Amino acid sequence: MDHKRVTEQLLHELEGEKGSFILRLRVDLEWDHAHIAQVLRTMVTYITALESNISLERHIARGFWFFTNFVKDWSSHESFRAKNPYPETYYQSVYELIFLLTDWYFSGECPFVEQEAFEQEIARLDTLLQAEES
Repeated sequence: MDHKRVTEQLLHELEGEKGSFILRLRVDLEWDHAHIAQVLRTMVTYITALESNISLERHIARGFWFFTNFVKDWSSHESFRAKNPYPETYYQSVYELIFLLTDWYFSGECPFVEQEAFEQEIARLDTLLQAEES
């Protein structure tokens, strides 16, 4: 996928456009696992393309910062959790992945030896949900 398209998708999510994960989280109090997994994958794709880029785009940096803080703060509320009863380990794993991606974006250094580890960690979220359903 070309960088322009990835940037548009990322901005759609980070700026809380109609249908975005963050808007549905805030307005509908809805956590959509497939959607957050896709947002995480879009972040990985975007950051990977920036590896050689020295400067960061301010509006995307602001979006990463906001997303990191807002998702955790908003979805940690007791009434939100009552409506979206995912396991605590699942939520903590998502928050950690968002933090690691944000750190990678700002530092330029992938926190894993191999970037593919992010895909493995995103896939592990599915495993956490399946284990809870069993």
